[in-house]
Amino acid sequence: MKFEVKDHRIISVKTNRGIIYPRVVINAAGVFADIIAGMAGDQFFSIHPRRGVEMILDKKAASKSVNSTLSFYAGNSDKKAHTKGGGIIPTVDGNTVVGPTASECPEREDYQTTKEEIDALFDKHRHTLPSLSRSDVITYFAGIRASTYEEDFIVRRGKWTENIIHAAGIQSPGLTAAPAIAEDIVKIYEMVSGEKLAPKKQFNPTRKSNRLLKELSVEERDKLIKSNPDYGQIICRCEEISKGEILDCLRRPLKVHTTDGVKRRIRAGMGRCQGGFCQQLIVQIMAEEQKALLTEIKKKGEALILLDDNKGGM
Repeated sequence: MKFEVKDHRIISVKTNRGIIYPRVVINAAGVFADIIAGMAGDQFFSIHPRRGVEMILDKKAASKSVNSTLSFYAGNSDKKAHTKGGGIIPTVDGNTVVGPTASECPEREDYQTTKEEIDALFDKHRHTLPSLSRSDVITYFAGIRASTYEEDFIVRRGKWTENIIHAAGIQSPGLTAAPAIAEDIVKIYEMVSGEKLAPKKQFNPTRKSNRLLKELSVEERDKLIKSNPDYGQIICRCEEISKGEILDCLRRPLKVHTTDGVKRRIRAGMGRCQGGFCQQLIVQIMAEEQKALLTEIKKKGEALILLDDNKGGM
């Protein structure tokens, strides 16, 4: 990526998909926001990545867990700590999340989880939940906070470059603040561009979600399976996700090309076994539906390359 800046304005942005001639650039690049700002000649802040590790408990652990967010506060005993302390957090899907930690890291995409961090989570949160058990953990994961040295959000127009807006340094509670940040970005955009924005007339703010098979009554399930036997074939046993639901997921207007994409849409592979039993079946369903080779189905990343007609099927 390369920015062409002239007279304190971004003229063009060269990307791997062509050249863009923007009216305004909105910099919401997370841990890379300071690099983007530098490319635009407007770097007045720096990001220092801070990794947070969390662990997810089996749904069965919820019965001996909590039904509200709890956190252990250690006071000011650790003045070097870079965290509010994390907590034990029940989710809408029935799992419980424990964490996160907070550790400075030099890499912007350092998603490792270490034994020391997991041990620290257990040592800390057993004060709140004595029944916390390692056998209840189904997976660990890490994320990177885009911290600034001022430890504050940066939501403003450019300092030296006129037509850039920064939404940087957004860490916790960034998710909660996102709607308010979006409203501020709209106001700043209108001020920078001189253009008044209005909602699209055809925009529908209501999205009708598809009910999962496991949420239906016995009678509703029976009717659905009789209409399409694919709904009677359970692929993901942990989350009770059927072949029919996976096919529905793949056939939505916005396509999904990876097994992680299917997981995020309908939770197939998100249960106790973490895809150990169902992932190979999901890969096979995806390959058949998308006329691809098994080896072309990816866990994550870029979209697969579909087979040419002369390459045949599986």
